[in-house]
Amino acid sequence: MKRLVLALVALMTVAGVSAQDIRYGIVGGVNLAWEKHKSDLGNGTSDSYVGFNVGIRAEKDLSAAIADGFYADAKLLYSLKGGYGESAHLNLGYLELPLNFGYRFPVSQTVSLTGAVGPYFALGILGKNVAKIDGAKVKTDVFGVTHQRFDFGLNYNLGVELWKQWQFFIGFEHSLVNVYKNQAATEAGDGKLRIHNFYIGTALMF
Repeated sequence: MKRLVLALVALMTVAGVSAQDIRYGIVGGVNLAWEKHKSDLGNGTSDSYVGFNVGIRAEKDLSAAIADGFYADAKLLYSLKGGYGESAHLNLGYLELPLNFGYRFPVSQTVSLTGAVGPYFALGILGKNVAKIDGAKVKTDVFGVTHQRFDFGLNYNLGVELWKQWQFFIGFEHSLVNVYKNQAATEAGDGKLRIHNFYIGTALMF
């Protein structure tokens, strides 16, 4: 899977050889994430966790290669996700790489509508379970223990671009892999755990 990520990064690099067709920018937003659990013992969904995402963005114009309006974009984000339970919550910090294929529809000279879809790859770098035990907060690591570090899924977003510079968007992403570690999945009754995230964001392109 690491080779796949490297291959995709290489493809984006090759596609961006013509620098005049690339825009760069900064991006940030709010996450509203939760975990969905399925197992032989039953199903469940955590309460929503409010986090954030922040990073950089590159966009490649594909008008010459496909047709006017088409583009590809990549982001490199730090994205904080998680979920709330009855007496504990999860803080899951990921280094995330979404790769999107999108279309821009101009409404006027200053306003365009956008839509994009693509995969994301995420590597967990900070994961804590925070529980209240006898009135005290107890923090334990989850990556490499109950949660695997790697996550992969799909993301979709819709947005509006103003003056060919400011972008505002909403989106949704969900895991396609089971983020449980093998032992944790077995203990949960052949459990499957996937992360879902609804996000609202903005980007400033240069």
